[in-house]
Amino acid sequence: MPEIPNPAHHDVILGEDTDARIVRVTVSLIAQREGHSALGHVVGLYAKVELNADDRDAPVTYFLSRLERETKWVIDAKFGSDGYPHYAHGFGERTSAIRTIAKPVARVLDDLALALGLAEAIRESVPLVLAAYWPTPRYP
Repeated sequence: MPEIPNPAHHDVILGEDTDARIVRVTVSLIAQREGHSALGHVVGLYAKVELNADDRDAPVTYFLSRLERETKWVIDAKFGSDGYPHYAHGFGERTSAIRTIAKPVARVLDDLALALGLAEAIRESVPLVLAAYWPTPRYP
């Protein structure tokens, strides 16, 4: 899948009170995707996101998925700012304990999915309903 030529940047606040910090969220890919997992045929949304805080030289990269009828964005893979693979599974794998992305980041992805016409319904605690299938990635 090609990446977005002009990635979407959003600043979000992660944490609370004295632990709160502003993080730059860069979405370079968001698309409908289908594939095969241990669960069989899976369909949903796929995203590549970079998170970068002011105190880091390079971003942390996440590959995320949200399958039809799911209510959260799940981390399929996470790569540290040095490229180290902290966690790596294929698209839509749900055979081990799932890890989810922070709610402010999920809201950015939900908003993009709606704005790009990739989803008919998607919000926190709202199951994903895909829009008519798009065979190619949509760009913010």
